[in-house]
Amino acid sequence: MKILAVDDDPVFLKILQTVLFSIGMKNLTLANSAVEAAQIVVDAKPPFDCCFIDMNMPEIKGDYLCRWIRHLPGYQDKTLMMVTAKTEKADVDRAFAAGASDYLTKPLSISEFTKRAKQIEHHWQRAEQFSGAERPKTIATSPARKQTFAAFAQPMMLDDVPGAIDLAAFEKYLLQLSKSQENETYIIAFKIYDAAKLHLRCSADEFLRVMTAVAKAILVNLKAKRPFISYAGYGAFVSVADYGKTSEPDAARLERAIARTLQEMEILHDNGTPTKIKLCMSPCRNPGHWSGDKVIDALYHTIVDAEARCGNDQQSGNS
Repeated sequence: MKILAVDDDPVFLKILQTVLFSIGMKNLTLANSAVEAAQIVVDAKPPFDCCFIDMNMPEIKGDYLCRWIRHLPGYQDKTLMMVTAKTEKADVDRAFAAGASDYLTKPLSISEFTKRAKQIEHHWQRAEQFSGAERPKTIATSPARKQTFAAFAQPMMLDDVPGAIDLAAFEKYLLQLSKSQENETYIIAFKIYDAAKLHLRCSADEFLRVMTAVAKAILVNLKAKRPFISYAGYGAFVSVADYGKTSEPDAARLERAIARTLQEMEILHDNGTPTKIKLCMSPCRNPGHWSGDKVIDALYHTIVDAEARCGNDQQSGNS
């Protein structure tokens, strides 16, 4: 695995190097600034598989570097790990909004860093087992990769949606927030009613276009500070929104508002017929008092809640 580590502290870089070498990760390049790192990345062939980036560097901050790298060809699905002393929620938000895959805080726990590095390597090794047409189908920025998407069950990245992050980064974001004592973030899930039927009617590009529109409609109507959203597969979306001290949104009212927005968008199938979309929303969950696996459990329970709401609506319709 080809690794880049960027930090303006040479002592910290030496620590990273020592730890990574100790677990057999020796294909490592070090950079002392974002400017130096940018030149290294431009010259790198093939691209780096993983980048560890310090958040608070002089001249150019780490989140700007992260955003720039994420939009380069070949880096849409690479691991970009922010390693920083900053623990405030605003900094965490900035990092994930810039395209970070994960977030580790200084001073580093060597055992935790080693665990994360091995997890990254494991995922990289699994990806390397596939080649060309055998590689798992995913969505990214390039049109060629968009054409490969077909699996209804698979999460995908909605590149054209401001505030969209992939599902793995969404999980890491929640885990990082769970370490904060002041967490007023709510997890909300949305499920498309009869999503499987919708998918069967759509081509790959058409389905991506519809999911992108749905995500935008959700974000427009959430009206919350710093919302993130991710498509989780099976026609389900998960979002986090910081409502602070304000009241939680009413599910039925928000569903109607999103439906109106989707109507105004006039989303059409490839054959010109209107796309009919109905969303079911879960109750809000505040994971502030949970940590670790419990936070991830809460995330997926919101999806189950949204699916249950769709099921209840279907029973009401049948009766």
